[in-house]
Order: sequence, then structure tokens, then C-alpha cells
Amino acid sequence: MQQKELSSEKQLAREVGGIIAIRRKAKGLTQAQLAEQMEIEKETVSRIETGHIAPTLARLAQIAKLLDCEISDLLKISTPDVSDQALALMNRMEDLSQSQQTILLDLFGKVAMAMGKLNAKDRKVVEKFLGDIL
Repeated sequence: MQQKELSSEKQLAREVGGIIAIRRKAKGLTQAQLAEQMEIEKETVSRIETGHIAPTLARLAQIAKLLDCEISDLLKISTPDVSDQALALMNRMEDLSQSQQTILLDLFGKVAMAMGKLNAKDRKVVEKFLGDIL
């Protein structure tokens, strides 16, 4: 039973770390920048995000404050919220002109529609291709 509890704790640490990473990226911060703001080593941020170490409640509160969210937002174990994804996209596009933003949004829409029409096997091939070039 103790092994199962340890395994579930490790999984929870990974999931919380993943949420922290998503929110950090959505804010446009690197691990080094977050670490500097927290006055800790970059490696510590990396270990938190990968679930190798679980943050304390005090550390979670600090991270939540720096990422402009509530502690409970860091504990929501689910897929990324659409608003998180939209925020990440908005942050990456903020230095572009309005016409460049419009072109990219049109492109994203067309790619999404095309991906939706693919069968599962072809979708995986396209996802791999896009992942490789990005």
C-alpha cells in the first residue's frame, strides 16, 4: 500500500508541475526568469515542473502569486484551460503587427480545420511533422 501512495504522490507532483510549466510559458517566462523572481535555482524550477520534487504550500503560494493565479489553479488536474492557451498565444503574438496577427490566426484556423478532417493515423503523422519543425 505504501508503494501505491508514493506512486500517486509522484504522479500528482508531475501533474502539478506540468500545470506550473504551462502557466509559466503562458506568462512568457523562462524557467530562469521564474527562478530569479523566486530567488531559487533554475534547476529547482525544472525539478518542480517535471515532478521530481513537490513544491511546499508556501512555494505554491509564491508561484501562484508570480503567475497571477490562485493556488487552486495550480492544483486543477486537467487539460490546459482554453484561456491558458489563448493567453500563451496572445503573449507570443503581441510584438507582431495587426496584419501579421490576422494572418497567423487565419493560418491556425485553417490548420485546425484540416487536422480535424484527418484520420487518427494521418493526424499523428502531421503532429509529429509539426512538432519536429517547431
